[in-house]
Amino acid sequence: MAKEYENRIRDSGMPPEAYWESLFDVPLILEKLGIGSFHDVAELGCGYGTFSIPVAQSIAGTLYTFDVDPAMLARTRERGLGLRIVCEECDVVACGFGVRVDAVLLFNILHCEQPVELLRHAAQAADTVVVIHWRYGATPRGPDLTIRPRPEQIVAWGHEAGLQAGNVIDFPPWHYGLIFTA
Repeated sequence: MAKEYENRIRDSGMPPEAYWESLFDVPLILEKLGIGSFHDVAELGCGYGTFSIPVAQSIAGTLYTFDVDPAMLARTRERGLGLRIVCEECDVVACGFGVRVDAVLLFNILHCEQPVELLRHAAQAADTVVVIHWRYGATPRGPDLTIRPRPEQIVAWGHEAGLQAGNVIDFPPWHYGLIFTA
């Protein structure tokens, strides 16, 4: 019997894996975000492991990844055999991350119903919170525009959560990123 989660991220269904992975230049994104400079990292929403596997390969410590979908966790575990990845089924919006790490990754997830609460949990888990999201406008995927945040909205949510944002980072053609510090 599947668990029901109050805080399942709205409008976040996953397309087929190969298509999903074609939408990102993962090495470029991780390089521009400086992911390799962190030791231990937490990630919310592992999906197919699209970012999880390269992150785990880039860092010296452990990747803690959290998702509410057992199938996504299983796929990430399968792809990450031999890597330092801890996959946990958890409603982070309700419970927090439960770990202390160098950075928290919130990739394509801040269209959730409680973004400030999620950013607060991330700030409790790490001094650095790294965000990427779909650009506002026409993209091949991403949440409905009525709930898709623009960079300035994410910056405002970050400030409300006690975080300070750096500059917006461009990830053409469909994403942007922000690095927050506590």
